[in-house]
Amino acid sequence: MPRPMARGKCRWDIGGIREMRVIDGATVRSLLSPQDLVQAMGQALADFSTGRVQQHPRVTVESTTSPGRVLIMPSASADAGMGLKVLSMFDRSVERGLPHVQGVLILLDPTYGEPLAVIDGVALTEIRTAAVTARATELLARPDAARLAIIGAGVQGRAHLTALAGLRDWSRITVFSRTAERAEQLVGWARLRDLPAELSDDPDASVKDADVICTTTSSASPVVADGSIAPEGVHINGVGAFGATCRELPTALVRRAEVFVDSREAALREAGDLLVPIAEGALDASHIRAELGEVVAGRHPGRTDVGATTLFKSLGLAVEDLVAARLVYERAAERDAGVVVGAS
Repeated sequence: MPRPMARGKCRWDIGGIREMRVIDGATVRSLLSPQDLVQAMGQALADFSTGRVQQHPRVTVESTTSPGRVLIMPSASADAGMGLKVLSMFDRSVERGLPHVQGVLILLDPTYGEPLAVIDGVALTEIRTAAVTARATELLARPDAARLAIIGAGVQGRAHLTALAGLRDWSRITVFSRTAERAEQLVGWARLRDLPAELSDDPDASVKDADVICTTTSSASPVVADGSIAPEGVHINGVGAFGATCRELPTALVRRAEVFVDSREAALREAGDLLVPIAEGALDASHIRAELGEVVAGRHPGRTDVGATTLFKSLGLAVEDLVAARLVYERAAERDAGVVVGAS
C-alpha cells in the first residue's frame, strides 16, 4: 500500500475505505507526459486486439435536465488491474467556469476490489490520446516524413505537439485553429522549445505538402478539403469529432486512405469519419484495414506502400486510460503525491 502522507498533508476519513489516493489534473501532468506512455499505449492496444483485455463498449447516458451526457468506460487488464472512467460533457458547464469535459477514473485492486485511487480523467485522456497518436505515427507514417500539420490548438493540439515533437526531426510544423489566439499561443509555446512552428490562417494551406497531419478539433463537419492534401504518402491522425454524425475529414479522403482504428467495433458505432461515408454508400466496413493493436502485435504490416495515404481514426479505449492510470498511481505512491483519504 502507499506510504502514509508526509507531515502537513491532508488526510480525510472515508467510511469503508482503508486508504485511497486522490490525484488531480495538475498532479497527473506533473507525473506523466505523452512520451512516457507511447510504448505502453502500443502494448495496451496490442493486448486489446489479441483478447488480453476485458472492456465493455462505451455507455452513453443523456441528461434529462440539461444538454449533456455522461460516458462510462470500464476495463480490466492482467497487468494494470481494473478501472472505471466516467466523463461528463455538458454545454452549461461554462456557466460556472468549468471545462466542457470533466471526469475521473477510479482505479481498483484486481485481487481484492479495493479502490486504490481516484484520478482526474481529463488529464489522463489528454495525455494518453496524444501518446496513442505518437505510436500510430511511428508505425504508419513514412520513415522520411518531416513536415507536420496540426489542425486545432486546444488542449489536444498542445498535447499532440508535445507527443510528436521528439518523434522526428521536423523541418516544418504548421498550426491552424479557428481561434487564432490559441494558434498563436501554441506556436509561441513551440518556438520557445526550438520547434520550427509557424502559424497558418487557412486549414487547407496548413496541410499543403504536410507528411503527417493531426486533426484535433470538435468540428462536426470536414475541416480540410481532400484536394488540399498530397495525393500520396501522407499519414493522418483523426483525433477529434466525437459521435456518429460528426467528422473532421471529407469522404473522398477517407475513401482513398488505408484506414486503421483502435477498435473496429467502436469505430463502426461511433466514428462519424467512417459512418458518414458508409451511410453515403462511398465505402463499407471492410474499408478498415486493421486495428492499430494488430499492427503492434505483428498481425498486420501497417503501411504497405510508401505512396499510400494512411489514416488512423482514434476514438480512445478504456484500457488506454487504465494503463495510464496505473502508471500515474504508482508514481504518485512513490513520490507521495496527491491526497490520501481513508482510515488513519
